[in-house]
Amino acid sequence: MIPREYLVMYLGANLIALAVLGFAFWRPQVARWFWVAIFVWAASVNTLTAASQPWVYLAYGGLTPSTVYRDFIAGWFSVHIQTFVLSIAVGQMMIAILLARSGDARWLGVIGATIFLLAIAPLGVGSGFPFSLIAIASMWVMERRLRPVPVHASPAAAFIPRPDVFDHHQIDIAAPADLVFFDATRLDLQSLLVVRTIFRVRAWLMGDRFEPPRKPLGIVADMMVLGWGLLEHTPCRSIVMGAAARPWTRNVTFHTVPVDQFRSFAESDYVKIVWTLEAEPLGAERTRFRTETRVEATDAAARRKFFWYWMVFGVGIRFIRWNLLRELRRKALRHHRDWTLRAIHRHA
Repeated sequence: MIPREYLVMYLGANLIALAVLGFAFWRPQVARWFWVAIFVWAASVNTLTAASQPWVYLAYGGLTPSTVYRDFIAGWFSVHIQTFVLSIAVGQMMIAILLARSGDARWLGVIGATIFLLAIAPLGVGSGFPFSLIAIASMWVMERRLRPVPVHASPAAAFIPRPDVFDHHQIDIAAPADLVFFDATRLDLQSLLVVRTIFRVRAWLMGDRFEPPRKPLGIVADMMVLGWGLLEHTPCRSIVMGAAARPWTRNVTFHTVPVDQFRSFAESDYVKIVWTLEAEPLGAERTRFRTETRVEATDAAARRKFFWYWMVFGVGIRFIRWNLLRELRRKALRHHRDWTLRAIHRHA
């Protein structure tokens, strides 16, 4: 039951959130700057309130339906109000700064905002629930709409021309394209702690049985062992991998689909997934490396299931891509430096 004194603010907050969700589809830049302004405002209000009237935050204890939150507010929080709220204000300002930027910085801002909004959701009326969930949806729609559509001819488009889900990442690396592509195909997913952690969390949430990691063969060979098929390969420039799967199931299995049947594959309750590794030379010693993922459902039921799967795990999947590109740059730069030094010594 919503207390009468909060009813107008509660309804107003949720109506505004719904309006911003609409703008996220239609005018994503408007939604973006709205959330920047909201987080700047929230940081300012929390800073001033914590400094002058910190006790007002104790009222949230009477609004939350969560016993855990109620006990926390009445306990530890009640004697550390200023420290806790000021740290939240700093986080809110950082989120605003990240949302105001572009590319991966804005994406990190969306992740930060999502974590914050999920954390305040159990406050119930105190956070305008379901305001936080609507706000999260608007920011993810906004982020997707703001992502630039790549203008290059993607090799994945031949297999999934109209994807239900599209994800694209790129990075410039000061190394030759041949070397970058070589290192990309031999990346070891399990060598990165953050990737292993995300895999473990997904396995725990899905109830998968744990399998000890195999001896690393490189990302392409590792994926082929799991069932991914090679759809297209341009030596030293690009590779396209694809499979059909039901990622929302426990102990997911990837099914290889023949190249000539991939585009027409339509078995019910599946999604087709393709991903690429692409190295575009920008000069003798500079490369633009891309990785692109496209997903297409074979029917409405699979599309609905994958939508909820992506809502839960999409953040982690994109974070893995982001980390892999940074790891590739680190390896390629080191490889290029070592190769250059050997060449100098050989001709000295």
